[in-house]
Amino acid sequence: MKEIIIDCDNTFGVEGCDIDDGLAIIYSIGTGRCELLGVTTTFGNNTLEVVTPNTYAFIKRIGMGHIPVFPGHASDARQNKAASFLAETVRRYPGRVSVLGIGSLTNLYHAWLLDPDFFENVDQLAFMGGITEPLIIMGKRLNELNFSCGSAASYNVLTKGKSITIATGNTCLDVLFTKKRFGLLARSGSPFLRRLYSQGEYWFAREHVYFGHDGIYKWDVFAAGSLLCPEFFTERHVNISPDPESMKTGILHGKGTPRPVVLPVVKDAEKFQEHVYECYARFAQLHDGSF
Repeated sequence: MKEIIIDCDNTFGVEGCDIDDGLAIIYSIGTGRCELLGVTTTFGNNTLEVVTPNTYAFIKRIGMGHIPVFPGHASDARQNKAASFLAETVRRYPGRVSVLGIGSLTNLYHAWLLDPDFFENVDQLAFMGGITEPLIIMGKRLNELNFSCGSAASYNVLTKGKSITIATGNTCLDVLFTKKRFGLLARSGSPFLRRLYSQGEYWFAREHVYFGHDGIYKWDVFAAGSLLCPEFFTERHVNISPDPESMKTGILHGKGTPRPVVLPVVKDAEKFQEHVYECYARFAQLHDGSF
């Protein structure tokens, strides 16, 4: 059982914003393989002013109100409650706590400013972000978001952090979660799963309009899976070389000093997709909140 903190820019349910952070939280708990010590909020999908209250409400809606939520800060480590929680928790349990970072990495950078031993005390760091080549979906080129959003913080974390696994924008494209499969939730006997479908369907509709395909990429779920259920992935050990300039666009291969990380590659896209839905169902059985 892994002890984890999820650092996220959750916008599930916010008009025009992605649902993958919320799905990653539900998935992580549904694996039955983690103790979620807390959720910290950062920016990326939207501002902290939107992300933080949305995350408080989301955690309560899914019936997990006992899990503490700590707000991040965009610029000041001393005012960053998320960073304080990260630093204090990892210091209290050295070598035991892993962090799933699925938004801007600013809170982790601030945690290091508060405690220079922060990265030494973390067990594993698993991130969603970065690109190794142009990110193209259905002929459309996308900008990288998470690492380029707060690029100075990303550079610090990626050069000073230990035991790093990165689900890049490129590797996440290996698994398209289809609308057809998601639609089965609407016919589920579980009230929670039916609500999950009704409240998440808008993002499938948006993706169909924008890209013309019948599915979504659950970027953050991919990262959570690589941390909690590594049997679905092949560990690709590579050297990345970020520098301050490359981080402005999220490019992992810059002109910096090479350092080793793991870039996970999913073994079987269909099996992983079914595994994710099994975890949603397990969550619904154990925590059928008022969602």
